[in-house]
Amino acid sequence: MAKISQMGFDDTPVKYSTEKHVACVFLLDTSSSMNRNDAIGQLNAGLKAFKEQTLSSMDTRAKACIDVAVVTFDNEARIVQDFTPVEDMDIRPLEAYGQTAMGAALELGMDMITRQKNVYGFAGTPYFRPWIFCITDGGPNDDYRDAAERLKWMEENKKVVAYCVGVEQFRVDIMQQIFSPDNIFGLRNCDFTGLFRFVSSSLAAVRTSTDESASIDVEAPATMFKIPLN
Repeated sequence: MAKISQMGFDDTPVKYSTEKHVACVFLLDTSSSMNRNDAIGQLNAGLKAFKEQTLSSMDTRAKACIDVAVVTFDNEARIVQDFTPVEDMDIRPLEAYGQTAMGAALELGMDMITRQKNVYGFAGTPYFRPWIFCITDGGPNDDYRDAAERLKWMEENKKVVAYCVGVEQFRVDIMQQIFSPDNIFGLRNCDFTGLFRFVSSSLAAVRTSTDESASIDVEAPATMFKIPLN
């Protein structure tokens, strides 16, 4: 069943409100294990690369129509960047500590997506199906079952598309309970710079497409691979 968002309505003006927008919320694992092999440092570098590539590869109108939010999860889930055009993103260094409240992050991300769609609706702004993009090196320490059920409902009803990318020895078994198996990927060597450049290119392709159900032909980095079905 769908869950009604409890977040307040935001009537912030939408840039280029008559242009079709795409929203993406990044759910980023900042638990203590992300200190291993400086994964957190490489994650920070990846976020910077995402902003730099998006700004350098698109015209003013296009990059203003990609709205990005960032949620981190460790002992709790928190919004570190609410939805904003990429050019207005405030990239601050993330630190890693604590547990892995992924279930809470998923709920928060879905609430934010619901609210952002209401913002678009209020402004009369057309939009593509929003993205949830989760990065983790483990699995949730909190209860994720309600979030998984809600996410499945939202995907089946074409309200969101969700991806998961795992590094090191992430919990594939649990991720397959949460995300569509076709949308779960692994990443070698914590290549977050390559990953975020790929996401930037993918969002740009979605933004300029005429059919969001069509496949997006963007070359993935060599370090990214599909997780085989169990």
